[in-house]
Amino acid sequence: MGHTYVKATFLNAVDYVQYLEGGRKIEDVKKVEVKALVDTGATFPALPKEIIAELALPMLGEHPAETAEGVGKVELTANAIIKIDDRIAQSPIIARPKGTTPLIGVVVLEQMGYKMDPTTGKLIKGLPLML
Repeated sequence: MGHTYVKATFLNAVDYVQYLEGGRKIEDVKKVEVKALVDTGATFPALPKEIIAELALPMLGEHPAETAEGVGKVELTANAIIKIDDRIAQSPIIARPKGTTPLIGVVVLEQMGYKMDPTTGKLIKGLPLML
């Protein structure tokens, strides 16, 4: 099976909440649209550092983690809002090196109610677990 990519929008969560509360216009919310790889082996979404900087997401520090490279530490940011199609989720973001591919992990997929169809490699909409 090949790789599955989706168009995803990442938004600064603080800006987005201010928009929801009426204190900011939607066009003033920091956001970035990306082509992201769906990685069902990853827990959290991950973005390259240049996109994290563009979103102005504060770093929370390094945390122990097991990644594809083995056991080590990852840099984690404050929560971002992630949108895929008409679905929305929030999650901390793992920082990746500049120029790397954005990733969508299972936490976001489950919050949005998406499942991966192993026969087609496509996302299937189900009921969201968290609204």
